[in-house]
Amino acid sequence: MILLHTLLLVFALAPSMQEMLGEYRLQLKADALYERRAYREAETAFRQITALPAQKGSASASFNLACALYMQGKYPESATLFSFSAKPGNKERSLGLNAIFNEGNALAMRAVGSNGKAEKKILFRQSLNHFKAVLLTDPGENDAKINYEIVRRYLDELERSELPPSGFEKKSAPPPPPSVISQDTAKRLLENARLEESALMQHIPRTGKAAAQGSKNNQDW
Repeated sequence: MILLHTLLLVFALAPSMQEMLGEYRLQLKADALYERRAYREAETAFRQITALPAQKGSASASFNLACALYMQGKYPESATLFSFSAKPGNKERSLGLNAIFNEGNALAMRAVGSNGKAEKKILFRQSLNHFKAVLLTDPGENDAKINYEIVRRYLDELERSELPPSGFEKKSAPPPPPSVISQDTAKRLLENARLEESALMQHIPRTGKAAAQGSKNNQDW
């Protein structure tokens, strides 16, 4: 009877083991495609993973898909998925912070591509808030400091461009928010960033090797 019970247990576990093996292989395929910069194909594979019953509502699966979307310039959807991965209650603290960082990048890139000044300002401000949130948790996060200063410069330029010409009566503009790094450092970093707008942000997106079950992807904010 013991042998019979053992055999029954093995047969009962076999389907779930096959499912786990299939998920593991699909994850390896998705990771390999992403590493080869085949982002469209990686997106397809990551979408298949997020549709698996075991991955429903998985922050890691959503995070990986968001990275593939971001690298294709699909910033609105990637920002939404990064926001989901960063929700409170996420057991993976580093994944949550990295998702906040990446969402800040996605919002900034949406602002860069927007034609409306009002929308640009809203998106840049939202982006700044994300970088601030990461710095409040990790004040030494250098990439977050750099991105904060870059976005703040773009926002300042937008707001200055809306001021009326000199000679007209106008209300004084509020002082800019305090910088998180020294002015000399900020000036050097921002001048370098100015060389190419497409290279606006630093290290985007941040990813790590994903495991078949519950990956821990490292991203900065």
